[in-house]
Amino acid sequence: MKSNTWKYILIAVCGMLGGLIGYKLMNGEGLVPVAAIILTLVACGIVMKLSSAKSVSDPKKLKDINDYRTALNAWLSEDTPFTDQIRIAVTQIDSLERKEKALRSILDDSKDSPFLSTAEDVERYVLANSKRVLNRVMIYDGTDRNKLRDHAFYLQDVLQKNAKVLSDFENLILEVSQIGDDSSADTPCLRELTEALRGVREVNDEAAWQQMEAEQTPAPQNFDQQQMQ
Repeated sequence: MKSNTWKYILIAVCGMLGGLIGYKLMNGEGLVPVAAIILTLVACGIVMKLSSAKSVSDPKKLKDINDYRTALNAWLSEDTPFTDQIRIAVTQIDSLERKEKALRSILDDSKDSPFLSTAEDVERYVLANSKRVLNRVMIYDGTDRNKLRDHAFYLQDVLQKNAKVLSDFENLILEVSQIGDDSSADTPCLRELTEALRGVREVNDEAAWQQMEAEQTPAPQNFDQQQMQ
């Protein structure tokens, strides 16, 4: 990961500078550079552990959009057969963030608009699905190739659900852009989209998801033909 590479470089530079300064202050004591090198290696090891894909995917660390994006990107540097699905999940999170910013801009960041509440429901839904993507990626260890297809079907199904919600969310934003922040405005299309997106609250319930996951995973479709919103 590029961000971690820069961290390692910074640690190494600081270690070298610290060693040189210590060497000068200690009047050429030979053990100072050795100690600096050891400390630098230890610091690099700590950074690598804290920045590992499994570490940043810890559910306790997943608080907001940036946390999920960081966790998914971390897995892109790992040896996993789900790289394409992970990239799509990252794209969906980026798309969600852009759409939320667009909606807030249209509403002039109104705190009272019911559409912002709907946006929060969409965010919880997409992030919950992103967490399921991370879980499946972590579960598969490559020892049973027969299960690879099942995991791939599951990930595709989750990503397709995200794509549908993001598409509806974009259509909602287009409708809102035509009426502004007038929460009393009502059109059949706007009402239908709002109700559909508010319905994701039920899907966010873990019990509902467990029931869905117990069902047979649908057959895969050609994912390249779908436009991820």
